[in-house]
Amino acid sequence: MKRISDYVNVFQGNGKIDLPTPEGIAATWLFIKAQCGNTTPAAAYPFGKMTVCSYTGGYPTGYGNHRQNFCGDPMTIPGKVRGFSHLHASGTGGIGTYHNYALTAPIIGGLCEMCEDLVSERASVGYYSAELSSGVKFEGTVTRDVALHRYLAASPLTLQIDFSHSGLLPELGDRYYDIPECVEVGIKSKSRVTAHLKNQGVDLYFAAECKGSKDAFLWKDYEKLGGESIAESECKSPIGAAFVCEKNAEMRLSISLVSREHAEELLDNAPLDFEAARRDTEDAWENYLSKIKIETEDDTLREIFYSNLYHSLIKPCCANGESFIYDREKNSDFCFDLATMWDMYKTALPLIFTLYPEESRSIVNTLISVTEKEGKSPINLTLSRTTDFSLQARMLAEHSFADYSYRYECADRERMVDAALLDLSAQKDFLETGYTERFTHILDICEALYATADIAREIGREADAEYLLSIADSFTNAYDKETGMMDERSPYYEGDNYNYSFRLHKDMQRRIDLMGKEKFLEKLDELFGYTRDAVKQSREPNVNPQIAGFHSFEGFNNESDMEAPFAYIYAGRHDKTAEILSSGMKYMFTKGRGGLPGNNDSGGLSSYYVWASLGIYPVTGQDKMLIGSPILDGAELILSNGKTFKITVYDNNSSHIYVKRVLLNGREITDYSFSVREMMQGGHLEIYKS
Repeated sequence: MKRISDYVNVFQGNGKIDLPTPEGIAATWLFIKAQCGNTTPAAAYPFGKMTVCSYTGGYPTGYGNHRQNFCGDPMTIPGKVRGFSHLHASGTGGIGTYHNYALTAPIIGGLCEMCEDLVSERASVGYYSAELSSGVKFEGTVTRDVALHRYLAASPLTLQIDFSHSGLLPELGDRYYDIPECVEVGIKSKSRVTAHLKNQGVDLYFAAECKGSKDAFLWKDYEKLGGESIAESECKSPIGAAFVCEKNAEMRLSISLVSREHAEELLDNAPLDFEAARRDTEDAWENYLSKIKIETEDDTLREIFYSNLYHSLIKPCCANGESFIYDREKNSDFCFDLATMWDMYKTALPLIFTLYPEESRSIVNTLISVTEKEGKSPINLTLSRTTDFSLQARMLAEHSFADYSYRYECADRERMVDAALLDLSAQKDFLETGYTERFTHILDICEALYATADIAREIGREADAEYLLSIADSFTNAYDKETGMMDERSPYYEGDNYNYSFRLHKDMQRRIDLMGKEKFLEKLDELFGYTRDAVKQSREPNVNPQIAGFHSFEGFNNESDMEAPFAYIYAGRHDKTAEILSSGMKYMFTKGRGGLPGNNDSGGLSSYYVWASLGIYPVTGQDKMLIGSPILDGAELILSNGKTFKITVYDNNSSHIYVKRVLLNGREITDYSFSVREMMQGGHLEIYKS
């Protein structure tokens, strides 16, 4: 009998898109981002630290054959394998830091810079294997903290670990490849080495052990060195250690933010047996994926669903108290790598909060602690002190505070409100003028304040709530007083004023009143293509498709306007929400390497698919779930508190896309919405389609 994890295709979305030819409304959508998914097939543990697979230096994960790309067809590189690295990103775009540390190359013969063809590869949850043109076969698996390698070759091997390596191929440019501030490598025994690397202001510590190694030695510039330790600053040349092995070899490697001793401790506590580690990780994935059990007779749909759920659970990485900013003893819950909040806060984090309590607590505690320490909330949180991307957004953490608070009675609401007030005090331009350079940031801030005001009222802080609400009401500053659309005077990130004009506000009636209902619907129709012919997607690499001069929904190719289909609900046209969502599910998501419509930044697109296929959608920062147009026959969600939320869909088939009736625990829902808190009590949602 198949397990749920057997339906996961870990290769989904890591190649150029290969989607069905869109028809109807879907044919009018314009992709703004590069037409590839940018996921990684690396062996991974759910929310685990380590991700191991072949390293080619490709953009942006270090895997595959893509050059840096922004729009149109992705440009390519040869995609030669340079070794196997351990912190592959998942769908991340241009954040300016690319990890891929401890590049390990299995060499037959002397030391060298490896550059081989990938003959074949295979992967499943928690496992990755590759056969190289040299004849070497690699297998990799992981625990939450440790990567395990296994090699099979026809000749004796040298396992060459480059501890100075990070990033992508140097020829892609300085932005993608870093020169470490310092590297220190030491030989502990003939089978164990340790290292310390400082890169982008972050200290990383490594421990590696090779079972059956005959010897270990240091090297620099692919030349063997004597001695037991080496230290270099401004390390511009490759430097590392190597194990001398027989034809078959096994290696384990750990990375710590705390110390070399802690890295060795992680190694010592990890399984010695490769197959045992692989089984444990497969079981962990089965447990995490089984939090949602779906009903469908379509195995292709089952594969697409669980592949997307899988890619929603790679980031953020939680690392058992490790942090590069804080005192480990005082702060026990931290995310090792939170990645990009702008991509995650709408759908990925609400999905995690709904199902996975331990990771949810770690994420929220990290967000609160970073805000307390830095005086403002993070937009990116990666293994770098310099990657916060201020162009994207502001005050997104507060949306997640609220999303967590609605799902967990144990939420530390006092700290949330205090952190939000501190974060608000850093928004000096907005506090002084009511405006920011990018008007989307006005909406970010105001919606964050509405969300925080709800939390403040719940804990009796009425004065703080009134203060926050008095500022939040200025969200209308972002809209042109004449047109009711987002003001054209503002610059926009990955979109235009149309893409951002239909965000889901706390007070949607007031937002619609800025335009009037009729004009609101007219402009929504224009965005989604009801009033224009089909478009031809731009295929020329790195040419902004918006030079075409018309305003378009981005077709689930990007996160900028992913919530906009639900704006129709507030204007009484749920039928159009259903038309857009059903078209998106049919034409924009499929299986295989080309199965995602765009860059799956930290699970942003894949988690959207999960919600949309279930037929429900979380409004971030609000105690509200919206009804969409489910494509599954039903589902059962095992919530983070252990209760069960069941969804049953009646008359579900490809010709029935509209929702004619909704019941929640027998109560009829007429506005296509229900409370997050009501969902978290468990129950039964019944959706009747027509």
